[in-house]
Amino acid sequence: MNLDVEHLETLLAVVDAGSFDDASIDLGVTASAVSQRIKALENRLGAILLVRSRPVVPTDQGTRVLRYARQMSLLSAEFSAEVASEQPIAVAVGVNADSLSTWFAPVFAELAKYEDLSCEFVRTDENRGLELLRTGRVSAVVTNAVDTIQGCTSHKLGTMRYRAAAKSAFAQRYVPTGTAAELVHAPMVVYDREDPLQYDMLKQVAGAEARPAAQVHYVPDSMQFVAAIEAGMGWGMVPEPQLLKASDLRVLDEQWFIDVPLYFQRWSVDSKILGCIGDILVTAARDHGLHLLA
Repeated sequence: MNLDVEHLETLLAVVDAGSFDDASIDLGVTASAVSQRIKALENRLGAILLVRSRPVVPTDQGTRVLRYARQMSLLSAEFSAEVASEQPIAVAVGVNADSLSTWFAPVFAELAKYEDLSCEFVRTDENRGLELLRTGRVSAVVTNAVDTIQGCTSHKLGTMRYRAAAKSAFAQRYVPTGTAAELVHAPMVVYDREDPLQYDMLKQVAGAEARPAAQVHYVPDSMQFVAAIEAGMGWGMVPEPQLLKASDLRVLDEQWFIDVPLYFQRWSVDSKILGCIGDILVTAARDHGLHLLA
């Protein structure tokens, strides 16, 4: 089936912008023209592709078309860059917040060398990144998922070690002898409600039924999460790279740690730029020492 490239690009613009009106601004056309293109694409395929909510959400059929559209857009941009100097190649990559705040700086330095590349890094939890890849929102993702989804390839980057840590004064007050019962009854800091690490740590040291018996604070920012622990709000699972830079954080027990494997998954299309990004990530992870725990 031949699909109009302009219609596919419009679908991408609407999903990325979140609305028909915002997409019209990005594309430089009227909102009516955007709506007509999407309607023509839906008529061509005989299916509704978008739920007209705010933000716009692709349907199951729309998700499949979206992924195809993004792959075609990437390959088309790479081909255009080879034969003529046109628009930059746009690539979206999902990355977990802890990676962004610890070992990603060398990645940016390497990508800065590509003058024809436009990067969008979508911050996501390492547990949820595959959904972005599956739906076509991104072309590649840093994830902790071992299984490779259909149509993608995977390469292990290494392992991020998280340790149960707290401010020294907090540890002396709430976990003075380092027992499991003390940890259960100590206030806890969690990244967000989808973050399992602190709960997994409690289960590891106090049993499968263990639940926090004190207050739980949610701080959904990697740097401020550590800042909250440094301020004495509670204990939390801190990545070792951040722990090394914290001035007044104490590891509660050397055996209280969780290793999170990290993988780079990308579409298995013949894309030179995705291959380069993968090589850059593997090198950066190795140089930061993540491979030592792999």
